[in-house]
Amino acid sequence: MLPRRADLAGRKLRVVFYCPDRHIVYDGRTPERRGVGGGVTARVRMARALARLGHRVTMVANCPRPRRFDGVDYVPVDEASRLEGDVAVLTTSGGGLDLAPARSLEIEARLRIVWVHGPEKPGGFDEIRADAVYAVSNFVGDAVRSAWGVPGERLFVVHNGYEEEHFKRAQIWRFRRDPHRLVYFSHPSKGLEAAIGVLRRLRQAEPAFQLIVFGGPELWGEAPGARRDEPGVIDHGLVGQGALALELIRSAFSIHLQTREEPGSLAITEAQRAGCVILASPVGCFPEYVADGEEGFLIPGDPLSPEVQARAARRVLEISRDPVVLTRVRRAALMSAKSTDLLARVWLADWERRMGGEGGETSPQACTECGGTMALLADGLHCLACGTFARLRQQPSAEGGEMAMRRG
Repeated sequence: MLPRRADLAGRKLRVVFYCPDRHIVYDGRTPERRGVGGGVTARVRMARALARLGHRVTMVANCPRPRRFDGVDYVPVDEASRLEGDVAVLTTSGGGLDLAPARSLEIEARLRIVWVHGPEKPGGFDEIRADAVYAVSNFVGDAVRSAWGVPGERLFVVHNGYEEEHFKRAQIWRFRRDPHRLVYFSHPSKGLEAAIGVLRRLRQAEPAFQLIVFGGPELWGEAPGARRDEPGVIDHGLVGQGALALELIRSAFSIHLQTREEPGSLAITEAQRAGCVILASPVGCFPEYVADGEEGFLIPGDPLSPEVQARAARRVLEISRDPVVLTRVRRAALMSAKSTDLLARVWLADWERRMGGEGGETSPQACTECGGTMALLADGLHCLACGTFARLRQQPSAEGGEMAMRRG
């Protein structure tokens, strides 16, 4: 058990993740072998990142058998009757969104965290008595605070991150980026039809444009769907995360036009890290991840309408013909993306603060939402009063530059 005042530097923590979801069977290798949904991917990545930092990490999940992957011990959820560690992280991201099975477990931990991936309150949430709720975006955090009734001081907003090793390996190949290559990688229901609509309009102006599609219904544990087959569309289905990073680096634009209010987008982060120019709808967390005109482009309106698709196609054509703007947007997006290794250190800083330690510096800038004190961590500013997250961006000034906050 940790002392009242914690100094986590050099200390090996016992961290246990618990997820009762049963809609997908997975372990530490699943994201690398065939790909899986964002909630599972984020969970596997964060466990692995904490293990890389030297902590003892256990993942209790719907895995087929006990195994050890990348320093993380995987335990089948049916074999666990007790969660014991310095920190217990309980989460659900699919199926019925139900944490009620945790009520049958004996939980002994210095810190209990519920990690939420969407605005819908999971079953059994209130019974867990979490010390903190981690939300993957301000969009989700607003729901946790206003609709769920969680006090702001118990809320911590932290985005999901990319896996740096994937992009380092991919860049070794030094592929030339194809200026006519669009990519869509997600569940088809989010915005595949809109992406195809944009492609059709682009091919009327330039037949060289292609849309490379990755993902499928299997990402959410559903039955496989039919592959799209039409001119310019190349549908690869599910691929491992390393292979996906390679394909993203070869692509010029990433399309995220949808009506679904995205709760926390791994796809945006990975596309930014790969240097893709993003076109997204201003829904859910997307405005947090993408500063319009600076780190990508937000296209308002119904993504299935001909007018919106035509507007998105015109934007692609304009940007592809302007190398100065293209380079500026790519660089800004790349600088905004954060790796899971960096975000693991952010998690640790918050743990230290909640266990009685310092947990990072405070900023002289007050929270723009509530006026509260902001903690300065590796990813940006976190309000200690309402939980809002704000990124720091460099802005020009007469003295050569100043830091400015941007919500999300």
